[in-house]
Amino acid sequence: MELPKETKEKTLYDYQEEDLNTIFKCLDESPDDINLLYQLPTGGGKTVVFSEIAKRYINKTKKKVVVLTHRIELSSQTSRMLRGFGVKNKIINSEVKELSDQDDYMCFVAMVETLNNRLQDDKVKINDIG
Repeated sequence: MELPKETKEKTLYDYQEEDLNTIFKCLDESPDDINLLYQLPTGGGKTVVFSEIAKRYINKTKKKVVVLTHRIELSSQTSRMLRGFGVKNKIINSEVKELSDQDDYMCFVAMVETLNNRLQDDKVKINDIG
């Protein structure tokens, strides 16, 4: 499932584009098991940046992405932003008990506790996560 190369809904600032290039250069030049941390101040566009990271990562690796949040409102906001970048995603919330349609999505958004509960109960298994 190929994602759009350009989306008209969202654009990146120059500093965000530079940071993304640095992040992907680091990922390309590092072992697969690298742990990478990126931070921005309040209002710096973290949701925008990780939405673009998800899009590029999916396009490059063809692997799925899981985005974790700690509040319901952030799950919805994150899902909307990802869609704005052309990333079709599904929210795993209290209403989602299993993922029989997971092949239709390359990205999932979930609250930490909800996903943990589904995994502990063996109700959800996401295949091919990057």
